[in-house]
Parts: sequence; C-alpha cells; structure tokens
Amino acid sequence: MYEIPRTGLILALFGTMAIAAASTIPGLGLSSASILVIWLVTLVLLASAGFIARDRAPAGGLEPEQISERTNELIAENDELKESFGEKNEFFTRTVEELRIPLTSIDGHVELLRDRHLGKITKEQKESLDAIDQEINHITRMIIDIIEFNNLMTKNMPLKEEQVSFDSIINEVTEYMQPTIDIKGIRLHKTISPDLPTVRGDQQRLTHAFANVIGNAIKCTLENDITITADAENGELMISIADSGTGIPEGALDKVFDPFYKVDATSKGTGLGLPTAKKIIEMHGGRIWAERRGEKNGSIFRFAIPTS
Repeated sequence: MYEIPRTGLILALFGTMAIAAASTIPGLGLSSASILVIWLVTLVLLASAGFIARDRAPAGGLEPEQISERTNELIAENDELKESFGEKNEFFTRTVEELRIPLTSIDGHVELLRDRHLGKITKEQKESLDAIDQEINHITRMIIDIIEFNNLMTKNMPLKEEQVSFDSIINEVTEYMQPTIDIKGIRLHKTISPDLPTVRGDQQRLTHAFANVIGNAIKCTLENDITITADAENGELMISIADSGTGIPEGALDKVFDPFYKVDATSKGTGLGLPTAKKIIEMHGGRIWAERRGEKNGSIFRFAIPTS
C-alpha cells in the first residue's frame, strides 16, 4: 500500500484548513473555482512532497530479506575465519613447542661437556660452552614467552588457585639467573620483608611474570646494580626491580608493555616478556608500571598484587 509522506499529510491538512477558513470569512466571496484552485495547489504540493520523500530515500537500499541474507553470509564468513585462525594458531603453537625438544638435547650435551664428564676441557672451551648455554636459555625463554602469551590471549589455560610465597619466587628465579648475572658483572641486591604475606594465585605464572621483569632488567644492565625490593603496603604485595641500565626514553613508559615493542630495536628477544608479565599480573587483580630514573640512569619496574 502506498503511504503518504508525513510532509504531504501536513500540507493537505493545511490546504483543507485554508479552504474552511476562507469559506467562513464574510464578504470574501470565494467562488467554487477559487476553492478548486486551492485544492489543486494542495494536491500539487502533496505530490511534490511525495517525490521529495522518495528522493531522500537512501539509494541502493536493501529489503529486509536481503539484509537478513547478507547478515547470515557475514556470520558464516566470520565462523570460517575463526576456524582458520584456530587451525593456524594450533599449528603455530605445536611447532614452537616442538623446538624445545632439540634444545633440551643440546643443553644436555653442553652440560656433559662443561662438567668434564666427557674428558678435560680448556678454560677457553668452558667459556665457549658457557656462552652456548646462555644462548640456549635465551631461546628457551623466548619459546616459553611465545607459548605463554598465546595461551593468555586465547585463554587456553585458566589460572590455578593456590597460596603463593613470593619470597620463594624471588630466590628461585635469581638463583636460576645467577650465571648470567655473574657473566655480566652485575651486583644484585635483595631487600625482602621478613613478614612478606602470601598471595592467592598461580605460582607458575607469577614466577614467569617475575622472571620476565627481572630478565628485562638484566638484559638492560651491564656491570652495574640491580635492586629487588619486596614489601606489603595497603593490602597489596609490592615488588620493585630497579636497574641502572640504559633507561626508558621519555614518553615510552606505557609502550614498553605493548606486544613486540622494544626500546632498542637491535636487542634480542620477542618483545613479549613485559606484555606477558603485565597480562599475568592483571589476571591476578594487580597492576604494573614503569618509572624512569633519569636520563640513562636506568628504570624501575613496580607491580602490586592484592594480598586478600
């Protein structure tokens, strides 16, 4: 059914009212012809309003059935993209995990050589094996970062719930990284509160987060100091890692937590260490941020996790 536009209805009503008003005015003496002219003008305006309304209608408009059909097509295409992404993501994750197998084998042979189980080695050979061992550890951490970041983004592995002692995490991670600290000539200082409270969370993931933050500090520092402080404040566990390395450029304090961002484009790593740490800490209801210690005087990374 043809619908009269709202503008046309208003004009028709206006014309009718004009005729009625004119007919009641004494002495005006409108003839039937005059009334007919008024009606013709009203009809012309009504028709014009109809054309205007049609002209204003969007070109190439779709019928409801066409819109529904296109919507279904878009939903189907989106499902196909999700399925394709899931398959590629699974292939990528499995490939990265497979890389850990030969690395573990190489690491075992290096350990045999370095500990002289296969015969005597010279000082120079031991130094070379130490360097190989460091590179193996570096690649292993990169693989772990890639897998963990992928798991966090796709929510493949939910957090565990357990009581976590953070002083144990600090001691475990720094002991593991001590060879690298010694090679770089870094002086490590730890100030841990004796009554440090525990937090509720996933110990393995919190260990990973702390390892990434301290690892970043070690990477940026050479023959200088790194200070780790752990305390409790206002219902939060407060951890800070202060280094005296190259520092963070002004305006880049937030960018360091962006995936793949690097302060130094030539530095090693995936650029996923700090973003992974940030995601883990935020999943525990915490927060993490960076501070500058002045131009080329190093940085301080702090994070806080609720203790209750």
